[in-house]
Amino acid sequence: MPIFEYKCLKCDSEFEKLVFGSEASGNIHCPGCDSPEVERLFSCFSGVSRGSDGSTRSITSSGCSSCSAGSCAGCGTHG
Repeated sequence: MPIFEYKCLKCDSEFEKLVFGSEASGNIHCPGCDSPEVERLFSCFSGVSRGSDGSTRSITSSGCSSCSAGSCAGCGTHG
């Protein structure tokens, strides 16, 4: 089940939501003002992969490897 980032079009707050399959079709409400007027934001991810030899490497989604923002919503590139 993926976690998506959303922005409320009514109160301008941003939030994350663990989305179940049937909920992804539009049953998302802002936790701050309960408005259904939300838009899904472009999210970045990162992680670490460990090779069979014990080495590690960083994994990031494309386009965000040099970004220092906490989320793509904060960097201004993908918003």
